[in-house]
Amino acid sequence: MGMKKPLAVTRVLVVMMVFFYVRTLSAQTPPDADHPAFKPAQTLTVSDILIPSSCNTNGTVVIDALVVEEGKPKELEVRRDIDCLTQIAMDAVKDWTFSPATVKGRPVASRIAVAITFCPVGSMADPLTAGTLKSQSEEAIQAEFQPPEVLHGRFPIYPMDATAFGTVVLEVNLSTKGEAGDVKVLQDLPPFTSHSRDVVGDWRFMAATDNGNSIPSKVILAFVFPPLPPSNNTF
Repeated sequence: MGMKKPLAVTRVLVVMMVFFYVRTLSAQTPPDADHPAFKPAQTLTVSDILIPSSCNTNGTVVIDALVVEEGKPKELEVRRDIDCLTQIAMDAVKDWTFSPATVKGRPVASRIAVAITFCPVGSMADPLTAGTLKSQSEEAIQAEFQPPEVLHGRFPIYPMDATAFGTVVLEVNLSTKGEAGDVKVLQDLPPFTSHSRDVVGDWRFMAATDNGNSIPSKVILAFVFPPLPPSNNTF
């Protein structure tokens, strides 16, 4: 009879050790680490953005595009507004196409941030002028997924020997801290593309969130370069 009590204690200790081992193992293996529940929308096709002829303003217009399950931008909500540039930006984005965001592989509607910067001729990577910040709609505020926000940016350098003009479009991966990572060129325009990529690291963003938790995301940066003015030289 005297051996039963130590044996019972040993069994309790073994059970406790197994319990804590399982808990520790579970904590070291985050669920779905390689397959996050939410994957943001991706941009498939883009187009040139018109260069305004009657507007001498430069700066950045930011639009949140609501991409529905079919991959089309159903609604465009202006987040940063510049009077004579915003409509030009919206007319371009409404014709772009996307692959929708997914939750555990299922397509869902979500918003993607598009920042369109109208660059001045002769820019030397100066801080850009952001449009007036506008309030979100009630529907956007209630959404579980909130796209990243542009906090600060710079104009790319304008190469004064350029002979082309038009639009560079980049898709930038953002971390859970809103830091820019890998950059994908969606529309190339040498020599402007390399100068556009060079300033991405100077841009600052507020990270996207899903149910209040910061998550990796994407932001679209478009840079519109006007043509050089005609030379006044005469021969």
